[in-house]
Amino acid sequence: MSGIVIGEPPTADGRHTPGPGTVPGPLGKGEHIAVEATGDGAFLGYCHSGRARNRSYGGAALGQALAAAYRTVDEDRAVHSLHAYFLRALSPERPVRYESQAVRDGRSYSMRQVTGVQDGKESLTMSVSFKLPQSASALRQPGMPDVPGPEGLGDAWAFRPTDHPLRTSLDYREVPRPPHPGNPATGEIVRHAWLRTVGALPDDPALHACVLAYISDAPLAPTALVPLGEPRPAGVALASLDHAMWFHRPVRADRWLLYVCRSRVAGDGRTLAHGEFWDRGGALVASVAQEALLHVR
Repeated sequence: MSGIVIGEPPTADGRHTPGPGTVPGPLGKGEHIAVEATGDGAFLGYCHSGRARNRSYGGAALGQALAAAYRTVDEDRAVHSLHAYFLRALSPERPVRYESQAVRDGRSYSMRQVTGVQDGKESLTMSVSFKLPQSASALRQPGMPDVPGPEGLGDAWAFRPTDHPLRTSLDYREVPRPPHPGNPATGEIVRHAWLRTVGALPDDPALHACVLAYISDAPLAPTALVPLGEPRPAGVALASLDHAMWFHRPVRADRWLLYVCRSRVAGDGRTLAHGEFWDRGGALVASVAQEALLHVR
């Protein structure tokens, strides 16, 4: 991972231009993604609050766990998939210790098992697979959804306090939905959102992958709340249970990405969602799946 320091002031267009070794912007300062080595093979990080002030945002834990795994593999290997389980709620007031275990290092693929521990209890476990890049080959993918771009769309974080870490770190624009966004025939709810970091990031593919993991948790599971009065319906409990990602291409998280979120099913106190990240050139860069606890009183 790149060294992280506070960068230069924003340019006239409101974006930040990274200088040598800098990561401008609130997210880029490192408080959400960066992990510090402890000297015994583990790493420490703090996860800021999410929907509730006393509970950490799951995306911060995902990004930090992935950063810890990246610190233990060769630099020529890039993440292609991760599978995580959230075992206990994390507190934003205390550090999380990430222990990365080498499971396998083959000629092309490497596997790491990361455990996040807080207060002596395992709170997150993640399996991460890395691979050597291969020469360009034919790619197959569906077409990108035809939706309006982010220009002219309102701030979808308006319901959050102005100093909330997600609001100060990410530009988030949501494409307007029809009055009844669910499909009665399929039970599917779909949302289209544009996201990018507030500040520019350096040319570090590992950092961009970690930031994408950080972003991926924000609007995905809450898509199930749309018919209930999202973003904050009364009498509803929502918490991530597991999270999986597949990285198809290198990506820049400081440029607009379209995040298509689909909530497919809800029942038995759970909800399942799928997500896809697209860049503005029409490339499918990552896919996501997440199950969450959903209790409606």
